[in-house]
Amino acid sequence: MRLSCLLLLLITASCTKFSNKELRSRGRDTVQAKEVAEQVDISYTDSGRLKAKLHTPVMIGIKQGTEPYVEMPRGVKGDFYDDSGRIESFLSSEYAISYTKAKKVLLRRNVEVMNVKGEKLNTEELHWDQRSGKIYTDKFVKITTADQIIMGDGMTANQTFTRWVINKVRGTINLQHDSTTNSGNPVDRPHGNQRY
Repeated sequence: MRLSCLLLLLITASCTKFSNKELRSRGRDTVQAKEVAEQVDISYTDSGRLKAKLHTPVMIGIKQGTEPYVEMPRGVKGDFYDDSGRIESFLSSEYAISYTKAKKVLLRRNVEVMNVKGEKLNTEELHWDQRSGKIYTDKFVKITTADQIIMGDGMTANQTFTRWVINKVRGTINLQHDSTTNSGNPVDRPHGNQRY
């Protein structure tokens, strides 16, 4: 029985032939290393200045030849800073993936960004390009300001979400406030307090 199994294995192996080029191609796309960490804080700097600080409960680093990446399957929360080191906006999502070489982050599921003016962005997918310092999406967005809710398809903003443009506005709702309405105090961070 053992001999027949070994013979079958050898025959199967000898029938599978790959050229050197195919083997190199397959080797590049295979996972080389996987690292898992919990309760991770990440700082992004530019020219020595802190630009963002992120926290994730679980981070999975995948090191592979062509495109290493870091996955945050349980979401991420973050703060973005201006050149003086003051917090300008807050961010949270239920899932994120960061492409290390490309310096791009993709956020998905219940993405929320709030700036110091109290303006809030809600969408299901958001891209952050660290090189250009922009955040953008082509998905449905809802932006809530002190006096309006603006809905549309697609949006581009600076990474601190202090300047933004909706690509295709679907509609606007004007809000009425009474004297007891919260003015959008930026201390009320999206999805609760950050942990640093």
